[in-house]
Amino acid sequence: MNVFSDRSQGGTRRPAVAGAFYPGSANELRSDIDDFLANVEKIPIDGKIVALMVPHAGYIYSGQVAAHAYKQIEGMDFDSVIMLGVSHRVPFTGVNIYKSGAYETPLGVVKVDEELASALVDQTDLFESHDNADAAEHSLEVQVPFLQVVLSNFKIVPILMRNWNDMIGHAVSDAIVESTKAKNALIVVSTDMSHYHPYKEAVSMDDVALTSIKRMDVEQLQDDLMSGEAELCGAGAVLTTLMVAKKLGADGIEILKYANSGDVTGDKSDGVVGYFSAVIYKQE
Repeated sequence: MNVFSDRSQGGTRRPAVAGAFYPGSANELRSDIDDFLANVEKIPIDGKIVALMVPHAGYIYSGQVAAHAYKQIEGMDFDSVIMLGVSHRVPFTGVNIYKSGAYETPLGVVKVDEELASALVDQTDLFESHDNADAAEHSLEVQVPFLQVVLSNFKIVPILMRNWNDMIGHAVSDAIVESTKAKNALIVVSTDMSHYHPYKEAVSMDDVALTSIKRMDVEQLQDDLMSGEAELCGAGAVLTTLMVAKKLGADGIEILKYANSGDVTGDKSDGVVGYFSAVIYKQE
């Protein structure tokens, strides 16, 4: 299935998982997101919000967890949102960037910030555009409806990562820092946590990852992941975002919510999937 309309000329990416990961009806989708947000309160953030960390499962599993992060930016103004996610299906060696066109959801169309995307591409040759790399990918798509509800007049730059090492992390994070100097930009990083472990083991593994994330300790988080003590399916995106945040002078992070699929469904007998949301900020 090709969900792009004339992509080569900056076409619109049509939704691939509407009706599956989230409702395909605009009214039902907005109602669900409004309900998620109504269950959450904003917390005092003493500083400028730099990034959100959010899950990307179906809304019935992780939508409420994601809402804890999106609630923190409700009604705020951002020129652009750089979305960093993982490519679950399509392998590639570089970093995939959607440079032009738009993303469509049942709630409407959000344009790509072509100027910012071009600036990022100019910074490093790691950025590539692979045909249909994000055609069926859900990790970024599921974030867009939340953004459409809580923000207005914003553009996006969708970026997918498949492989990660220090060189990739530093190159991409440097590119983001340099390219957003004149922008009021937000980073949204998409990841789930441990996958299909028994409930208690999953909670323990996820606690290891959250401890390193809360400390913004890139090296320790890498060790956690390499040793198998923790799992993040969007590991490269998370590590890169932590690098960006530190280079921008961010010095505060709040883990807003943790849950796993067992908490949501009540079925803790089988393997579960972990979810969390967080906000990263630069203290004033």
